Amino acid sequence: MSREGEGTAVARRQSEEEATIRIGDWQVELRLAIGRIEGGGPLNVAEECGGYCCRHGVYISLPERDRILEYADRVQALMDETQTLDPAEWFEDGVEEDEDYPGGLCVGTMMYEEKCVFLNAEGLCVLQALEPSLDLPEVERLKPFYCRLFPLTTWYGRLEFDDFCNGLRPCCTLAADGPTRAVDAYASELKQVLGASGYAELRRRADELEAERALDRPGR
Repeated sequence: MSREGEGTAVARRQSEEEATIRIGDWQVELRLAIGRIEGGGPLNVAEECGGYCCRHGVYISLPERDRILEYADRVQALMDETQTLDPAEWFEDGVEEDEDYPGGLCVGTMMYEEKCVFLNAEGLCVLQALEPSLDLPEVERLKPFYCRLFPLTTWYGRLEFDDFCNGLRPCCTLAADGPTRAVDAYASELKQVLGASGYAELRRRADELEAERALDRPGR
């Protein structure tokens, strides 16, 4: 590739990183539609992930914190020797202001034994393990929203890929020649924000963009 061609390719990549697709009230990062990942996505968590990206904890809304504390005895029953059973050590004391959370407030989960307090020795979340037995409505899930959304995140009306752990695990690593489209790998996560109809629209747009890019390839 010539220097001019290299410059054009770099400019195009930068443009794509900044571009979004409007889906309902959300601006969805373009690379979630056209990008690919190294692995198979969050559904392959046991083989590819091991909870590595969750080790540092997460910020959650105050209602989510209160719901976890409501079921503290059930949560404690699933914890192992690498976790603290003391609910006073589960959450940070300080409350942060953030408009992405209901009520504009959030609180961080604590780390214990160099990992989020809710991760067991195998890197699995005890909140996720407990949740199915509680039969809670969708709006009152036990596992916090941003834990369920990762490796996606939101930022003032923008839905985007979180680069925090990009490159550390196949399920959370973008790769131009990866075997799995991001829009397919993160279907569950995208639906949580966009809803089923919004996700269907994003996937349709992704298919169209993929077809357009195929026509632009050399030799076509």
